[in-house]
Amino acid sequence: MQVLSIEGGNKDDKKSMSMSLSADSKPDNEDSLRADGRKGNSSSTRHGARNQHRHKHFTKWLISKFPHILTDCVDNIDHHSPDASQNPKPMHILDVAGGKGELSARLSLCHALRVVMVDPRSADVASVYMNSVVPKLPNKWQASIRQQIQQCPTFVGDLLERRYSQLVMPFTAPVNLDSDTCEQRRDLFERNVPPLLHDAVQRASLIIGLHADSATEAIVDAALLYNKPFVVVPCCVFPNLFNNRYIDVPIQDAETGVGTQSTRRIPVRTHEHFCVYLLNKDSRFKREILPFEGRNVAIWWDGM
Repeated sequence: MQVLSIEGGNKDDKKSMSMSLSADSKPDNEDSLRADGRKGNSSSTRHGARNQHRHKHFTKWLISKFPHILTDCVDNIDHHSPDASQNPKPMHILDVAGGKGELSARLSLCHALRVVMVDPRSADVASVYMNSVVPKLPNKWQASIRQQIQQCPTFVGDLLERRYSQLVMPFTAPVNLDSDTCEQRRDLFERNVPPLLHDAVQRASLIIGLHADSATEAIVDAALLYNKPFVVVPCCVFPNLFNNRYIDVPIQDAETGVGTQSTRRIPVRTHEHFCVYLLNKDSRFKREILPFEGRNVAIWWDGM
């Protein structure tokens, strides 16, 4: 895999095996394989266990909602072919604030999609795949993966080398993108973000932020600036850090409690406020409840 810091450069691409492990649509399995040899248990009672499959459900939702990524980002190039170098900068999914990398692991290894993850902390996606993703797959898929690793111990790493890379940096956008023209706003963005990040945004087929915390609004702004399909699932609001966010809410009649045509401006301080604030950025944006518990409100746009 490629891990790039702000100062870092790309590694040379390695020739690797080509295999798609499409198993996210299969039922979860209790008798499962872990990289450390222990068995997983899908009925774990630990805190947050009911939310442990959100990456699986989110991945399935992404593919159904944005089917173009199966064409734009699929890794189906024969690297032994002389045509393999004709597209040196293919498109990818940009996974912002991906944390440990489970979403990137599912997209790249289970669905053979090219992914660039942006996070200030370096992620061990191969380990996350073996310890968090594989144990939840059906037995037949675990057996297939085990067989592939026996035949080629670097099997997972080889696939990640081709399909996955990480920019070890925060995802930021200039605070003020209110310039007169789109060209001026893009120039401001380009001058204020690292070149590697700017290039990653330009080549993104889809930008995603699942609980991306302080990067959430920056994702929306960058996607809107470059007409990129995106989805964010807001989580933390950080009202003291982002104290320049406001929304207009209707003033209720003191006697009836019914909203009037008059409005008042209030600061964004709650999760619901934040969702409304993001949704108000463009009338084309949509809001949808995702099929998992917890913070599950998606704000998304297909780029059209």
